[in-house]
Amino acid sequence: MQDSVIFVTQYDIWAESFKRWAEKDMSLLTIVTIATVIVLLVAAVVLYEILRSNKVRRELQELAWKKFDYSAKRLKLSSISLAILKEVADMADLQDPDAMLKSPQVLEHALEKYYKRKRVESIPAERLDEIRNLRKTLGFLPMSREMAYTSTRQFDNGCVVQITEDGIIINKGTCHVIGSDELNWYITCPDIPVRVGTILHLNMTRPGDAEYAFSTQVLRELKGELVLSHATQLNRTQQRNWVRIDVNIPVEVTQISNDGTGDIFFGKIIDLSGGGCGIALPIKLRSGTFLKLNFELPGHGLVENLQVKVTRVAGPYNNDASKTIHSVAFSGDVNSIQEQIIQYVFEKQRQDSQAKNS
Repeated sequence: MQDSVIFVTQYDIWAESFKRWAEKDMSLLTIVTIATVIVLLVAAVVLYEILRSNKVRRELQELAWKKFDYSAKRLKLSSISLAILKEVADMADLQDPDAMLKSPQVLEHALEKYYKRKRVESIPAERLDEIRNLRKTLGFLPMSREMAYTSTRQFDNGCVVQITEDGIIINKGTCHVIGSDELNWYITCPDIPVRVGTILHLNMTRPGDAEYAFSTQVLRELKGELVLSHATQLNRTQQRNWVRIDVNIPVEVTQISNDGTGDIFFGKIIDLSGGGCGIALPIKLRSGTFLKLNFELPGHGLVENLQVKVTRVAGPYNNDASKTIHSVAFSGDVNSIQEQIIQYVFEKQRQDSQAKNS
């Protein structure tokens, strides 16, 4: 019978040595020394990770500011406007300052933090005027119907607001917005008496958008006008009708079957809005079919696995019988992608408008 061969690995040797070492009686000094070494090693690893994370954060912030500078240069913003925006971004701790130039919501939230920290009433009037003009330069005044209001600072002159009591509109409390600045906004006096200091509950319907309900305080009365405090808590109570723009974007479409997979085919997005899009496809699908879309949103990155539902099947695209137009609506949790698309729609609207005016 052949003798058995015993293989002794380096691990076996190390394990036996560790066992003998562990069985020895260690002094208190030895235990303290080992614990100290372990603590120092852990502290060194934590410090390294903190330094590495800070370095990555700084690099990302530098890239974000380079992106901001590039966009600001394209918009031909003045040095004063740039200085204001950079101060606002710093005080609002914005990680992506470029978003202020593309989204009125982002700018509004950043300005609100800026006004609270600086105390808006203590900011010089000239600077407030610059901020007001900056809104207009960015195309945020007047506000596009594609974008929801987030503050009364965005209201247009001529908007109609109605005073409510317990949610019921008072007929004699209908007023027109006649002005707004960074400090206050102004409406015509209603036919009912209103005292200074009163908290008004208002309702406003914006055609093509939604109904807004909010509260504001009467600060003073001037020559038939009520001077009101700005409100940033606006409750939208009705889904808006999305504004659509014409586009020409290649798209990869996956038909979703019961097991989550399906056929893949390619088409073209022909119009786009914050609630859905129109697609020309080389196939005719049924209403109610669920799809996943993958496409490149120009200047705004990839849109991946966007789930949509076919709501309507129209006729051929450009009289081409091989391509059928499908209207689809976004479905599922699409909030982050939807905001990305809304920003693109708004920016393209602004660019098209500037091109027409020039």
